[in-house]
Amino acid sequence: MSEDSKKLAAASLGVVVLVAVLPAVLLLSPVAFGAGSTSRLTAVLTFAGVLVTASVSLIGLMLNRQTERRLAHKQAEQQRQLRLDAAMRAGQLISPADSGTAHPAGMASGLLALTKLDNADLAVALLVDLWPEEGEKEQSKISDETAILVIDAALRSTSSNAQLVAAELLCRHATKLNVSQSLHWPSAVDGSWNPAYRPKTKLLILEALVRMATASEPNEGALRSVAVRLYGLWREEPRASTRGCIGKLIKVVFDRLCQFRHKELVHGIQMVALSDLERAAASAAENPDSYLNDLSDNLANRLKEWAPSCQGYPIHPGALASAAG
Repeated sequence: MSEDSKKLAAASLGVVVLVAVLPAVLLLSPVAFGAGSTSRLTAVLTFAGVLVTASVSLIGLMLNRQTERRLAHKQAEQQRQLRLDAAMRAGQLISPADSGTAHPAGMASGLLALTKLDNADLAVALLVDLWPEEGEKEQSKISDETAILVIDAALRSTSSNAQLVAAELLCRHATKLNVSQSLHWPSAVDGSWNPAYRPKTKLLILEALVRMATASEPNEGALRSVAVRLYGLWREEPRASTRGCIGKLIKVVFDRLCQFRHKELVHGIQMVALSDLERAAASAAENPDSYLNDLSDNLANRLKEWAPSCQGYPIHPGALASAAG
């Protein structure tokens, strides 16, 4: 029972006691209420009537609140049961009961259904086995685009474990993704950032972006995509050490972007100028942890080796949309 319910029950009990005891006390007390016993009896009955009305109202209010609480609890249980049933049906799409091979469309539907049912942890855990590694046969597996949708849902969830697993999978499969393809990068970290991510989750996403970029076809569009994504991460990141690491990567990209004639980068409704990137590049700093510093230097060097080869315009489908972020 909640504190408010306890107070309400105590008040109701007090009123009942008053109704039972106070009339007798008033009738037997020596205090004069009027010019005779009739006046006294009338006053006592009037007072008792008021107390009875108040007690009935309090008891009714208490019963009503208990009923509402019981109904709310029942509805919550029903919602949990419905979610559980829906999750079980989604699981059956991924792994049929007849032990047959699930169709890729069925697996994709099941995983995406789990994310909509606030089961991102389960969806991203199943993705570990359902997303084929590079070079692995993709029959009876889900596509890269579906996997990115599941990862995006996990990164948007409130579960730090789901976020970490999603970042790990993104990093693991990064070399088979295309930095210029919008469907190959989760929108949760596409020009935006969640400062509440664990440090390991943040570093995995950074590494995934670099690995994806250096494995993609080098052109100006790919370089611009890397630049605006890195800047979005840098802009929202509060930790100085992480900003310093991102600044290293932006500095490498900035030096190459300065050689192109286009001085503005469009990302959605935002315009990122070279001066913004220059300010971010100026924040490049050594990490206090020498080992992490060496690893970040290695990532920056890989990006530095890739950046000079970025030239010309992309010719893949969707290149125009990619240019707009």
